Order: sequence, then structure tokens, then C-alpha cells
Amino acid sequence: MVSYDYGGFIPVKPFLEGDITVTTYDTLLYTFYGFRPYGHHILLSLSKIIGSIIILDEVQLLQDEYWYSFSLLPHHIKNLLLFGATVILMSATLPKLLIEGIKDSLAKGRQIAKLQYGVVKADPSEDIVERGNLKVKAENGRLSDNLLKVVEGNEKPLLLIFNTVERAVEAYRKLREKKLKTLLLHSRIVSVERKQREALFEKGDSVDVVIATQVVEAGIDFDFKTVATEISPIDSLIQRLGRCARRRDGEAKIFTDLEQAKNVYPENVMKVTFKNLDEDMLSDSVRDALKASELVNNVYTQDVVEQLKSSVHEDIKRILAFVKPFTGKMFDRREFYEDEASNLLRYSVEVRCILLPQDLYKQALDSIKAKGDNKIPLEHNRAVKLFTENNLSISLPRKAIKIPALEHQLNNKKVYLSLYFSEKGLEVRKYDKIESYIRTNQIGYLIINPNYYEEIEGYHLGLVKPFDYGNF
Repeated sequence: MVSYDYGGFIPVKPFLEGDITVTTYDTLLYTFYGFRPYGHHILLSLSKIIGSIIILDEVQLLQDEYWYSFSLLPHHIKNLLLFGATVILMSATLPKLLIEGIKDSLAKGRQIAKLQYGVVKADPSEDIVERGNLKVKAENGRLSDNLLKVVEGNEKPLLLIFNTVERAVEAYRKLREKKLKTLLLHSRIVSVERKQREALFEKGDSVDVVIATQVVEAGIDFDFKTVATEISPIDSLIQRLGRCARRRDGEAKIFTDLEQAKNVYPENVMKVTFKNLDEDMLSDSVRDALKASELVNNVYTQDVVEQLKSSVHEDIKRILAFVKPFTGKMFDRREFYEDEASNLLRYSVEVRCILLPQDLYKQALDSIKAKGDNKIPLEHNRAVKLFTENNLSISLPRKAIKIPALEHQLNNKKVYLSLYFSEKGLEVRKYDKIESYIRTNQIGYLIINPNYYEEIEGYHLGLVKPFDYGNF
């Protein structure tokens, strides 16, 4: 039996159920450590780990601006191995320093001394991927400033990749008047709408221009004739370029203005990436894993990684204080480790959100205003459909910022509201601060202020500007 479990709305469902389970990194690890918001299935989930083969695909996508996830991942892998799992990592752009970190983690501790591990390396004579030839060209300037020139002067289908949702939506607004089949894809569109757009790729429907963010770096099987992208870290670039020339020859353009990566990617990584923009090697990197690895390792040197980790060193130590001795803490109450729960894998915090229709949104506000009654009457199947289709996730930066898209005006005060299933049905909870919601292990979904969810003539643009960075 094949099942999937990606941490979505699952009020009644066994975790990691099935002979073959397709899941996410977060869902796997939060279930493994017993921090799932619904139910308490830690022993059942651990029993499923024993003897399992766990394939961690596209590992490079965990990379963040602090090397935070890659600092913790080796120790998570070690714990999975301790429970009898076989772990396979798959990536064409796996940094050498991550592999060394995994080796170091496995080498420590008597209980794991007999475990064996190996690294399968590409043989350039046998492992060249069969695909079209790709021609990469680095262009000065910004993609947004050259938008019409790129769209009008290159073969279709065309993929435009921006580093921020805001710039992707701005580009869509500019192109929507053109007589082209244009599609917008990013992570802050409600689930049902996003799935419908992704289905266009699976069906092979004709698409002229796709405007997207980092969400297309993996999992999109569509052969674009041309890719134009803003500059991003070298491993990210290789993944973006890989969306082109999958079955036939294609061309890619990298717009090299480093300002377009500011406040999105680490400055030191971007500077080193810029210095390593070798058009010929990048052209070959999508077919030749050795060249891809060489480019990645040229950027992620020991000095660069140490700079990334320096500002989060204490946070990494705090999480490792739970993860390293986990075998001795697995039966402890999870309330003891609430501070660790939100950052087991990522430095940012992913919060689940829900967009309510206007009538239900008004009921949610009214239910909080009514003393002693915070329930919303809603037929069960409609409620399940609402949670399943109208959800999205937001990654919250650790920097102090405001999140007006999740704030609601209530009695002259701004509050956060979550909607959740209880024995009484749908209920609304109020929080004065978002940190209070996070500490509850994220019970329910945060309600989106509908004024911040944008549409044009029924076409979802999504949650375009959820944050207020102030002077940041």
C-alpha cells in the first residue's frame, strides 16, 4: 500500500501509514520525535522506522542562510539509524561539507560504531543524464527590468523565476494583458488553487509563460524551452537551470544583479556564487553530477559555512541538547521540550494558515466577541474540505517583524486567531502574540486576514505581502 503524509490537515489518520509512504522532511522528523499536533503516536511511528528504508530526496533544498538545517541533519540521520533504519540521501548538488558532517556524527558514540555507510559517486563516463543541450548565459541587470524583452525575444514555453513572491506577482500583473497563456506559481497560494496549476504540468497542457519562485526548483516535470532567473545560490541555480532542456535543447539566462538576492539569501554565499558563474560549467551541470558538485563545493567552503553558522551557534547547541541524547528522552513528556519543537529542522518557523470565506470569517470574529462561545457551526464534510483546500503555509523569519496578514482588529486591539477541530466542533482561539500560538505546538490553523489575500478577476495572486519589515 502506498500512502502520503505531508503534515496537512489530518484529524483522524495514522501517521506514516503504509508499506510505502511519501512524506516531507518536516513531517518525518516531527512525527519521529513525537511533536505532531494531532494525537500522540510516537511509539507507533518509531516502530515503523525500525528496519525501514528512508530515502531523503533533494536534500539540497534544506539549505538555509545559516547552515542551520545542515548542522542538525547529520544528527537526525544518526538517530534514524539507531532505530534500525537505512537512510539514503539523494542529490546532484550535495555539499561536501554536509557529507563530512554526517561522517563525523556517525563516528561519535560507541552504540553506532558498527554501522556502515558509503557515498555513491557519479562516473562521468556512465552517469551523464540523457537530456537536451543547455546553453547558459549570464546577463547584467535585473530580470524585472528586462521582462518584456525576455518574453518577446525567447522561445516558449518560458519559465521566469523570481526570488520573492512580490516580484513574481508584479511580473504577472505586467504580462496578464499579453495574449499569452501565463501561469503564476508560488507557495503562498491556497492549496486547491496551487494544485490545479501544478496539474497543468502533469497533464502537459499548453503553457506559454510560467512565473514562479523557488517552488519550481524541484518536483516540476515540465520541459521548458527557455528559463530566465534572478541570481540565487549556486545549488539553487543548478536546480533552476534543470527545469530547462529536459528532453530537447534549451537556453537559460541568469540575471546577475545581487540586489535581487538581498534579504533572501546570505550575502557571503551570493558574492562567492557570483564569482563562480562559469557559463560552460553551469551549462553542463544539469547533465554532469561531478561538475554540479564541483560548483557547489567551490561556493560552500569551510570559511563560508562557518560564517553562516556563527550567528545561530547557540540555537544549534540548544536543539542538539535534545536531539543527541534522544534515545534517553523518548519517553519524556513533550511539554518539557516546547522551545525545541518549533526549530527541530529549520531556523525559520512554518505556520499553517487558512483562508476563510467572508461569511465564516465574520462568524470567527463574532465568536470571539461573544463571551463563552467561540464555536462556529459548520457541517463536518464542509469543514474538512475547508481545511484541506483553503490552507497555505508561511515561513516566519526569526527577525522581529510584524505580520499584518495574520492580524485581526478586535475591540480596538490587534490579535491572532486560530481555527481548530475539537470535540465540540470548529472552535476559534485568540492569541495576543504569534509566539503564544507557536508555543501551543500550533494547535489549529492561523486565520488569514482576507484583506491581504489578493485576486484579479477571480485569479488567485495569493498572500503577496504578509510581512511588515519596518526598518529592516
